[in-house]
Amino acid sequence: MRRIVGKRIALILFVAGIVLLIAGVSLLTSQTGGSSGSETFPRAYLVSEDSQDVLEKDKLAPDIELRYSDGTITRLSDLRGRPVLVNFWATWCPFCEAEMPAIQQAYERYKEDGFVVLAVDSREADGTVADFVSDYNLTFTVAIDPTDAIFRMYRGAGWPQSVFVDRQGIVSDIYVGQLNSTLLEQFIGAAR
Repeated sequence: MRRIVGKRIALILFVAGIVLLIAGVSLLTSQTGGSSGSETFPRAYLVSEDSQDVLEKDKLAPDIELRYSDGTITRLSDLRGRPVLVNFWATWCPFCEAEMPAIQQAYERYKEDGFVVLAVDSREADGTVADFVSDYNLTFTVAIDPTDAIFRMYRGAGWPQSVFVDRQGIVSDIYVGQLNSTLLEQFIGAAR
């Protein structure tokens, strides 16, 4: 009898281990973007990881490179002459979610004046980000930072974090926390 109970316990533990292993691999795959082979959003990378190239107000913003699946590359430095909001966010962040409608409204209001939004998601899967973008009808540029290297170089202190870059490429403001329409108007005005 003991032998039968021991074998059943061993079998149950074995099956539970397999289930946990599969769940762990599934979770890891979803967090790292999976292996679907087709990327919906560009990947965001630092152009230089030089320790001299650190985010500071009133200094040139560290350059970011967006690499699209079709081979197209856009750099933050390519956007000089236009005010830019670099917004660090994640779908799981309730404050990020709450600020997105205000960012979208500001983008729609000022895009004709050259205003650009680069919303840089933190290491999430394309499908997760795509669902979020669709739910909120976001029309500005969304990219994924696969390693959080940009977030670290931009001295990320938490999500959301917004960096306003003026037309000369200089950081005009850094704001950690949820943006609202009033704050956006203030920061965009300073960056224009």
